[in-house]
Amino acid sequence: MDAIVLKHWPEFTTEAQRRGAFKHKNAWVVDAPRSAALWYGMVLGNLSCGPMPQESATIDAVRDALSHGLNRTAFDRLKLITDLSSDQLGKTVRIPQRTLSRRTRFKPDESERILRVASVFQKALEVLGGVDAARRWFTAPKRALGEHSPLEFCDTEPGAQEVEHLLGRLEHGVFT
Repeated sequence: MDAIVLKHWPEFTTEAQRRGAFKHKNAWVVDAPRSAALWYGMVLGNLSCGPMPQESATIDAVRDALSHGLNRTAFDRLKLITDLSSDQLGKTVRIPQRTLSRRTRFKPDESERILRVASVFQKALEVLGGVDAARRWFTAPKRALGEHSPLEFCDTEPGAQEVEHLLGRLEHGVFT
């Protein structure tokens, strides 16, 4: 398997450079500006291998993308970056394997769950500084999560928020 290459958002000086970074199959863009619209636009761009144009990266555009449903590429890209099996990821996003095998476009609720896991993993990439560290951290049990892994906690919105809080504490050097 080819190595994943992290591309840092601030390094892009032109729109063309930004678009090009999202199109590389083994690239994953990190460190977007912290507006919610740009953040989710970056995560959706990573999942779809195509950036949301910066000028149209609004929360309405993100909501619209989810209501239309993510295509199968999003699940496959998330599986690639997290190095999870289809079974593991399918269980977390609550999509049965039989459904996964025939789905080319996900329903809005399924798309939202895929985005939730991708967003939390994105935060782990940025806080922990690398793909391998994020993968290990994401799948290992944590005392702060009752000896469950962050991946397990991402099966619900409140669980994913707790993982994000844990990452925030790690980012700011708070012992957890």
